[in-house]
Amino acid sequence: MKKNHFFNNDVCIVGIGCILPDANNPQEFWDNILEGNCSIRKIPEERWPNKLYFSSDKKEEDKTYSNTAAFIKNDRLEKINEKLKLDSRKNNRAHTLVLSATDQALKRINPNTLEKARKNTAIFLGCMEIDEAFSGGKFYLQNKKSLKDYIIKNNIKNKEQIFKKIKEYFYGSNCNKEGAVASVLMTSAINLVRQRFGLKGEGALIDAACASSLAAIDVSVGALKSYKTDLVITGGVESNLAPDTFVLFSKVGALSPRRCLPFDKRTEGLSQGEGAVVFVLQRLEDAIKDGNKIYGVIRSVGSSSDGQSSSLFSPSVRGQILALERAYSGLDKSSVDYIEGHGTGTKLGDAIEIEALNIFFKDKKIPIGSVKSLIGHTKGAAASAGLLKCLLSLQNKVIPPSKYLETFIGASGNHIYINKKPIDLANSRHPLRFGISSFGFGNANFHLVLDEFDKNSSQIIRAKNESTADPIVILSRGSVALKEVDFDLIASKFKIPPQSLSQIDKIQLQALLATAKAFEKANIEINSLDKEKTMVISASCLGLDSAIGLACRVKHFEFIKTLDFLDNALLNLMIKHKNKFPQVTEDTGPGVLNNVIAGRICNQFDFKGENFNVDSDFNSFPAALNIAVRKLQERSGIVVLTYGEEKLNKNEMRISRRDINCLLLSTLSLAKNNNYPIYEIIEKINYYD
Repeated sequence: MKKNHFFNNDVCIVGIGCILPDANNPQEFWDNILEGNCSIRKIPEERWPNKLYFSSDKKEEDKTYSNTAAFIKNDRLEKINEKLKLDSRKNNRAHTLVLSATDQALKRINPNTLEKARKNTAIFLGCMEIDEAFSGGKFYLQNKKSLKDYIIKNNIKNKEQIFKKIKEYFYGSNCNKEGAVASVLMTSAINLVRQRFGLKGEGALIDAACASSLAAIDVSVGALKSYKTDLVITGGVESNLAPDTFVLFSKVGALSPRRCLPFDKRTEGLSQGEGAVVFVLQRLEDAIKDGNKIYGVIRSVGSSSDGQSSSLFSPSVRGQILALERAYSGLDKSSVDYIEGHGTGTKLGDAIEIEALNIFFKDKKIPIGSVKSLIGHTKGAAASAGLLKCLLSLQNKVIPPSKYLETFIGASGNHIYINKKPIDLANSRHPLRFGISSFGFGNANFHLVLDEFDKNSSQIIRAKNESTADPIVILSRGSVALKEVDFDLIASKFKIPPQSLSQIDKIQLQALLATAKAFEKANIEINSLDKEKTMVISASCLGLDSAIGLACRVKHFEFIKTLDFLDNALLNLMIKHKNKFPQVTEDTGPGVLNNVIAGRICNQFDFKGENFNVDSDFNSFPAALNIAVRKLQERSGIVVLTYGEEKLNKNEMRISRRDINCLLLSTLSLAKNNNYPIYEIIEKINYYD
C-alpha cells in the first residue's frame, strides 16, 4: 500500500454536476463511458441548415466539410429550462447548461457548507467563446448600416423589401434587450448562478482556449490555498456549435468528416462538442470538518507556454514536458495509474502528446484515454469532462476501455498505451493517482494531478506556516491608443507575415506593442529575464471584433433563405456583402481568439510561464490583477498583464475597445534583487462582484 500524506490546505472536489451530449448528469455520463456510447452524429437541421453551410469540397469558400458533432438537443434544453424556470427569451444555451450543472453539484454538498460560505464563494469557469445566440439577432444590429449603404451603392431594386426581410429574419425574434445583452456578456452565466443561489465573491471566465477548464481550476485552487475564498464553483462550459466554428476548423484541416478517433491511426481530425461540467472545490480540512464526500484531491496543476514556436496552433513536445515537470515537481510520477489525455483526434496533436508522455514517464507503463472519442471536443469544457471521467473512475474503481481503438499511433515499444478492456482497480494500491492533460491554441499547456482520497491510509498533516507575503509591485506601464497605431509598422516590428495581418484582431497587435513599451519604459532587457518564470495574463471580454466578423461573414448564407424572392444574380450580389470581412483562411484561427492576446505575447518574446485571458465583463482588469497577485505570491517571477478600456455599445450589441494597457508586475524582493524600477506597490485592489 502506498503511503500518501495530504496537507490540511490541499484542495479537494466535493461536488460534481454536468450536462453533456446524451448525459443529463454524471451517472448517465459514466454509463455512456463504460458502454462506449458515441454521441457524435450529424448536426440536425434545427441547429443549422446543412445545405447552406456544408460542402464536401474542402476548398469551397466559407463552407465546412464536416457536419458532425456531439450536441445537446434543443428539446432537452427546453425541459431543463422548464425545470429551472428559465425564460428562453432572456437566457441562452450557456445559462441553461451552467445553471443545471451547478445545481447538481451544489446538491451533493452539505447544505451547511454553502450557507457558511455563501458570502465568500468564488466562481471561476473555463470558457473560450461567446454563446452561439450572439450570431443571430446581433447580425442585423451590427450590419444594418453597411447593408443599407451596400444596397444603395449597387443600385439594387426592392431595397425596402430586402431590408425589411433581413430585419424580420435576423432580429424579429431576437429583439429581447435583456437576452441580447446576456449573449454579448458571457459573464451573465456567472451572474445567473450568483442570483439563483445567493452567492457573493470573486468571479470570472478563464480562457486558455481548449485548456480553459484546467486554467480555471488552477485559479480556483490558488484562491482557496490563499484563504481568499472558502468555496469555489469551477469547471467549464461550451455553448457554440454555430457554422462559423466549423468553417474555422475546416480551413486548418482540423475537423473529421465523421467521428474523431483519438490516438488511432484511422483518425481524420477532431469532432466538436458542447456542454457544461461544474465542480465544487473546498480546502481538504474544511471538507472533512463539514462531512462532505471527497471525490478526489487536486495535488497540483502544472502549466506552461511553448514560448517562441512556428505556429500558435501547433503543439510542442518541449512545452508539454515543461507543464508535466511542473505538475509532478515534488510528487512521485511513477505512481501515476492513468492519464486522461488531451487526445483531440488530430494526427499531429495526438502524435506529439504521446511523444511528450513517453519521454517524461520513461519506463512507466501507463494507460491513456480521451473522452473526446465519445463527446467530441467540448473546448472550454473539455478538460472538465476529462476530469469528471477520472473522478467517476476513482469512485467506481475501474479504468474504462477505449472500445473504438483499432491501431494505436504509438510505436510497439511505447510505455504509454490504450486499454481496450476495462482495468479493475479494486485491488490496486491506494491512493490511486491520475493525470489529466489539456492544451490550448495559443500554446497553452496544463496538466492536473488528481489523487484518490483514502482516509484510512492517509495522514492529514498541517501545512507549513508561510511567512508574510512578499508585496507585489508594478514595475512599469505601457499604453497604446487605437488611433495612434500603425498596424503595418507593428507587423514589420514583430515580423508578422503580410498575409496574416488582416486576420489578426487589432487588440492582439496593440497588446504586443504595449508590452514592448512597458519593458522599454522600465529599461528592462527582455532577454535578461527568466523566461520560464514570466507569465502573461490578458483581461478582456470574450468576443473580439475579428471573431464577430467571422461569424457575420459566414452568416450571409442565410440570405438564401431570407431573400428567396430574388433572382440568383441579385442573391449572389447580396451575399457578396460578406467581403467587408476578411476571408477565412488557415491564419484566421489564432487571430480571433481572446486568449491569443496573451499567447501571442508569449510566442513573440519567448515567455514560458502560463498564459490565459480573464473575463469579468467590465471588472476584468481588477479580477485579473487579483489573480496575478496570487500567482506571484505562489511563485516568484514576472507577470505581464494586459487590459483594454472596454464598454458595451448597446446600439450594435458589441464590446467597444480603444486603449490597450500593459502592467509589468513582480514581487518586491525580486524587483530589489534585480534593480528593477518600482513604479508602485499594490496595497489594495478594488473589485466589485
